Amino acid sequence: MISEHFDTRTRINMKLALDRVCRHRPAGEDHGFRRSVAENIIRCALTGRTGIGQLVDAGERAMIRTRAEREPA
Repeated sequence: MISEHFDTRTRINMKLALDRVCRHRPAGEDHGFRRSVAENIIRCALTGRTGIGQLVDAGERAMIRTRAEREPA
């Protein structure tokens, strides 16, 4: 569970990052999309990069990767 690995401030930053990345995106409410973004945010936080900017960047990288995977070749 996430609460076992991260302090309160980090968990708040992670949620804010997820919300910022997904807000106003066409797929922002899609479970698979949000999961992909959240997983990248978690991986970032596990490396010790827990600032809001770092977490948002990680989420945006996942968003770009997910979008590229969904586009036809």
